Amino acid sequence: MEQRLLPQMLQSIEILQLATADLLQLVSQQMETNEALELAPVAETAELSAQIVDATARAADEWDSPGVRPVTEDVDGKRALLESQAAPVDELVHAVRMQASLRGLPQSLCDAIGAIAEHLDERGLLAAPLDEIAQSAALPTDVAQRALAELKTMDPRGLGASSGVEAMLLQAEGDPDYAAIEQLLTQHLAKLADNKWPEVARAMQISVDDVAALVERMKQLTPAPGSSLRSQAEPGLVADVAVWTVDGELHVALADEGLPQIAVSELYAQMSKDASVDKEVRDRLRSQVREARDLVDAIAQRQRTLLRVTRSVFERQREFLERGRAALRPLRMSDVADELSLHASTISRAIAGKHVATAFGTMPLREFCAGGSSDGRDSAGHARTAVAERIASLVESEDKSRPLSDDTLVERLREQGIEIARRTVAKLREELGILSSYRRRQHGAKD
Repeated sequence: MEQRLLPQMLQSIEILQLATADLLQLVSQQMETNEALELAPVAETAELSAQIVDATARAADEWDSPGVRPVTEDVDGKRALLESQAAPVDELVHAVRMQASLRGLPQSLCDAIGAIAEHLDERGLLAAPLDEIAQSAALPTDVAQRALAELKTMDPRGLGASSGVEAMLLQAEGDPDYAAIEQLLTQHLAKLADNKWPEVARAMQISVDDVAALVERMKQLTPAPGSSLRSQAEPGLVADVAVWTVDGELHVALADEGLPQIAVSELYAQMSKDASVDKEVRDRLRSQVREARDLVDAIAQRQRTLLRVTRSVFERQREFLERGRAALRPLRMSDVADELSLHASTISRAIAGKHVATAFGTMPLREFCAGGSSDGRDSAGHARTAVAERIASLVESEDKSRPLSDDTLVERLREQGIEIARRTVAKLREELGILSSYRRRQHGAKD
């Protein structure tokens, strides 16, 4: 009995950890190699769905099966939500949209800024003339111009420039020697590259030492301001589950429309027991039927567990569905495990590698289970993403001539009841694409 049970348990554990895309690949492979597997008939699919839906407790009247459209009008909500999720995560576009939202700009202008950001190349520069981008994004010319002007004031400075030189000039704005830097960039780059600094000095009527000093400052400028933000996220990222609300009611659905519903072939199951069939064939079919049943059971268990875990998580993260990342709260996997009467390791496997589609984008499910503890001043604690939002807000409102250092950010957060290490602040700032205080400082302003 133990020899039979162990492989089953191991397979269930392995399948529970698979993302939907990986599960699809596994099912395709098994369909090719196991004769006892077949696509489930409609009636059998309905029976399997009923079992899965019952496990969710709250979706009994809404879903036919995991991956099968609901029988209510809410199907449009789920489909629209999933189709709206971009596959690759573009950190540059995300950073731009975050800054636009924090500035309190009209939504139409925020959308236009985001649309232009999507047309930036890997350097963060305009990939085409603005009029072509406006036409492609269906933006009025004046709105596109306003959006681009706003984009050019965002961090990292230089985004939206038409060339590397313009990007560097945008970064140099506010420098007391801006005119000299502009002259170097627009008139003398070739001579600087050829190490003809004396000629440049004579042309600008300054000393070679002055040229050297200007060049040192120009090293802080970059012709590719967006390159560090371009995401290296793996391609083909898709959601495993979708979560949304309708009139305050929570809806959770598996995003597995592409996953075929499989079943054990009745014909092969009967043949595996038929004494008239050759014993060697019976033995082979018996093994395949057993493996097929184990696979079907493991997939059904995965779907049930993923739905239950996701619903439990978002019952506790409802504020996120209303207000976004800033409303994320710390949530221990052990709390979810206790509620569902599951082991914490099961919760960990259920959320491992999974992504959830929400109105605020597709995010790792694990991000909603960021554990935390009270620091004595804020009983709710603070989720990592919410702290990142606080940092972005503090930087957005800072005095640009005296930007906040990481140490100062730590102090400001402490005043808000958030205890956090300086290195964590630095890491979150970098993840947000926010430069160091030294790089953010706008020179030329009075100290």
